[in-house]
Amino acid sequence: MASFTTEEFEQGFKSLYKPLCLYALHYTERIDDAEDIVQQAFADVWDKNSAGALIGNLKAYLYQAVRNRSLSFVSQIPQAQTTDQLPDMEDASEEEQIRCAERDARLWQAIDKLPPERKKIFLLSKRDGLKYQEIAEELNLSIKTVENQMSKALKALRETVVRIYCFIFGFT
Repeated sequence: MASFTTEEFEQGFKSLYKPLCLYALHYTERIDDAEDIVQQAFADVWDKNSAGALIGNLKAYLYQAVRNRSLSFVSQIPQAQTTDQLPDMEDASEEEQIRCAERDARLWQAIDKLPPERKKIFLLSKRDGLKYQEIAEELNLSIKTVENQMSKALKALRETVVRIYCFIFGFT
């Protein structure tokens, strides 16, 4: 690919910004940090393009850049603050990494579409590892309400996963 125009860069930004932020969020767990990483990756691409460097596949390049920046960012956080192991994607091909990143981005988009209270309950359970009783106490809800909201969230996300699977493999 030759140098890209301002319009091509803008189109790439519009189509890739949110999925890349969701991808970075998978690593950083903070939207502000994820957005900073993605914005810096786009700025670096623009600088490279302005300097005449050729980028063969903008999408693949950006996903790899965001992944590398995210890993670098997370490695700078003191160990006491990190709660989860980072996914091991070293052995996956670049194409597989992109496919996984896009799948993760779609899942995060589906989570973002949950009603606010349901999303909060879901994230407290799955991201923060709280038990239903702890969630109920923290949000001043009954355990039954937490169970019902989790059930509805999981059902909605399962439906999203089925749609993603059908889209990827061409099933209708």
